[in-house]
Amino acid sequence: MENWLLNTLLLLGTLLGGYLVGSFPTSLVLGQWLYHKDLRKYGSGNPGGTNAGRVFGKKIGILVIVLDILKTALVFWASWAVARFAFPYGEGVLWLEGAYLPWAAALIASLGHCYPVWLRFKGGKGVACFMAIVGGTSWLGFLLCFLSFFLVLLLRKKVVSISSLVSGAFLLLFEIILGAVALGTGWDGAILSWTFGLLPGGLSFGWWSMGAAFLAYLVLVIRHIPNIRRLREGTERPADWSTREVERN
Repeated sequence: MENWLLNTLLLLGTLLGGYLVGSFPTSLVLGQWLYHKDLRKYGSGNPGGTNAGRVFGKKIGILVIVLDILKTALVFWASWAVARFAFPYGEGVLWLEGAYLPWAAALIASLGHCYPVWLRFKGGKGVACFMAIVGGTSWLGFLLCFLSFFLVLLLRKKVVSISSLVSGAFLLLFEIILGAVALGTGWDGAILSWTFGLLPGGLSFGWWSMGAAFLAYLVLVIRHIPNIRRLREGTERPADWSTREVERN
């Protein structure tokens, strides 16, 4: 009974903490702080990194994307650290040794980013959070995130929505292959994580990593439905960060 209560409280705390951190409106806070403007009233109206770059300029756009990636990665690794160090590994205290906790935390952070309670559940499109689930957990995933996203972006004339969808599909495939290999061979893939396999019994890839990546990408696609419609109509705009719509006061 004690373990059941402990695990339930830990899971609920992880989900609540992940959602609250993920729902932090990075672009709106920076926009209000630096420009005294509400990003939702400019550009596409979306409180995400792409629109932040279009409205406030390249530096702010990049900063928003980096911070959105970091907030999801922070939730992931904080949950991993709690499961790894607060409870003796291998003693059966946590359900499944807590292997599901960091992936659940990152996924709920992505949902918080896309559907933040503070903004009436109208948030970003989940690209940065999805990148964090793939690249924030694995150094190889990080390299693939960077290369795939910007390669598609260059080939598709800076249309961010195409780059997000196409590179996201490639990264999802990478995560599925990595998880499948780990499950099929018994190799946990920890050497590819940011722990570089130096902490035995630490982060591993498998069902939880594949499930989190799949659901996060599904949310990304759902959030891009308006962009997909514009792509079909030929009205989707490329990202132009060379200028900004507003200036600092």
